[in-house]
Amino acid sequence: MLWVLRRIVAVLCLLVAGGAPAAVLELNQAQAAIGTPAGPTGEWQPVALPHNWETTFPGHTGDVWYRLRFEAPLDAGLLGVYVQRACTNLEVSLNGELVGSGGLMSAPVARNCYYPHLLPLPRALLRPGTNELVVRVTGFAAREVSARQRAAGLSALQIGPREELQPAYDRQLFWNITVAQIIAATIGALGVSMLGLAALRRKDTYLFYFGLFSIGWSLLSARLFVQNVPLGHLQTEILICSAFPPILACAYLFLMRYLERRRPWVDALLWLQALVVPVVLALAGREHLLRAASTVYNLTAVEFAACVIWFFVVAWRRRRREFWLMGGVLAVALVLVALEIALQNDLLPLPKIHLIHFAMPFVFAVIGVRLIQLFVQALHQAETANVVLEQRVAEKSRELERNYEQLTTLRAAQAAQTERQRIASDLHDDLGAKLLTIAQASLHVDDRERVAGMARQALDEMRLSVRGLTGEPSLAADVLADWRAETVTRLVAAGIEAHWEAGEPPDGLVLPARTHVQLTRVLREAISNTIRHSRARHCAVRIALVGAALRMEVEDDGAGLPPGVAQAGRGHGLLSIERRIRQLRGEYTLGGGAAGGTRLSLTVPLAQSANIDRT
Repeated sequence: MLWVLRRIVAVLCLLVAGGAPAAVLELNQAQAAIGTPAGPTGEWQPVALPHNWETTFPGHTGDVWYRLRFEAPLDAGLLGVYVQRACTNLEVSLNGELVGSGGLMSAPVARNCYYPHLLPLPRALLRPGTNELVVRVTGFAAREVSARQRAAGLSALQIGPREELQPAYDRQLFWNITVAQIIAATIGALGVSMLGLAALRRKDTYLFYFGLFSIGWSLLSARLFVQNVPLGHLQTEILICSAFPPILACAYLFLMRYLERRRPWVDALLWLQALVVPVVLALAGREHLLRAASTVYNLTAVEFAACVIWFFVVAWRRRRREFWLMGGVLAVALVLVALEIALQNDLLPLPKIHLIHFAMPFVFAVIGVRLIQLFVQALHQAETANVVLEQRVAEKSRELERNYEQLTTLRAAQAAQTERQRIASDLHDDLGAKLLTIAQASLHVDDRERVAGMARQALDEMRLSVRGLTGEPSLAADVLADWRAETVTRLVAAGIEAHWEAGEPPDGLVLPARTHVQLTRVLREAISNTIRHSRARHCAVRIALVGAALRMEVEDDGAGLPPGVAQAGRGHGLLSIERRIRQLRGEYTLGGGAAGGTRLSLTVPLAQSANIDRT
């Protein structure tokens, strides 16, 4: 690990010093002239390399031709020319012959401001003595770019054996391009992972905004190594500068959500700013692009500083532990932003490597590790809470089981009490009344037939009550036969003509005991009312099994109901009928019949009756 650090320090020192091997010729003087793609059109002027166009050709956009002369070493092998920086692109000619270029030299020009160049110098084109190297550079004036690093210019050139120049080229390419690609891929992967964590914990919105911030920064880093952009120069520069406000807005929102703060007006201003910036840059146009972009950078730098200070204050008051870790990282980021702003405002010279692009991954890494640590802690707390919850659920389940057992016991006791009350009511209302009548009738010797009939009825009531107690179901066909025999016998004995209509029930259909008992008593009460009160000559009983329900209709041609009985008061018999039908969860209607008498219609669902019996 120590050896790696020493190696990195040595490479950085070599880059800063700009040293070259002894066999390499460094060219730092040239003649420059404004021109067109066809050739120079202006006067040649002596310039020193590195050369910034603004010092000699302020405001120029297009082509500048450089002419350099050198003595080729005769004993060297394959020669090459190394150009550390040519912005935006270049092509090189040796003694009037083109030897190479960095890509497209016409719109859209290949964007090579961050790329080094190593081009071969064929031996066949070299002359004994003095040789002429012509470099054509296509670039844009400083006022037409959104960052000083992309203003047109040319660095010093080195000529020598290719094997001597290759290490310098490889180092520059690695630090400027390869590292940027690795960083973009790493930060992008970190952002995607954060979005995945945010999807798992949607309440932690700071993970979502940090993921967007990371992905946005990785995409923004692509400007360092993407050479061919299918957009014009102005559109590309506006796109790059306009990307900073929304990306930094995600960073601000991340810090606010991280400290559990939410200000809707701040959110609205940040996104409004992201929409306004590209409009402002477009209105500024090519002539004022750098000035407008510098204003945007300065504004975002002030916002970032304010956000960092706000974070320090809130974290110190509320979350002291986060202050030291996140505060240190943000302090480093603040210093990097300050250096970048100084570069954009021409307060510092342009460095050979872009420090902010190499230091920002450190910021992302520390914050990412901290967020993952918080996620793991939250996951551990959730697992612990799940264990505690499972224990509590188990305890509550046992408590519910105990309560259910107690409730079941109470319900069984209540059901038994209800059943006892029902049996007592049946015995009192039906069997008791009949026994009392038998006892009174037995005092008269002439009423023996009547006493015998009433005794048979009392016996039938007792059998019916016993059937209800045993709970044994009965075949529907047998029940209908019993109902018919009893009904017809009673009506004929009372001098009323009986009409019985009942369809054949399905084979094997049974009626639950409760349904059998209650409907039998309802039918008996209805026939009794007809015999006692209707003064009818005909009585029709219709029974049908439709679907899962039993329909019964008792209709006579008697005097009908007294006025107000159907709507208001009911006698004991009608109340008994209503109570029994309600117990079976059925419905009934009582009113006038087609022949002017009384009609009782009822419908009882057999399935629900079966459920009632089981309960």
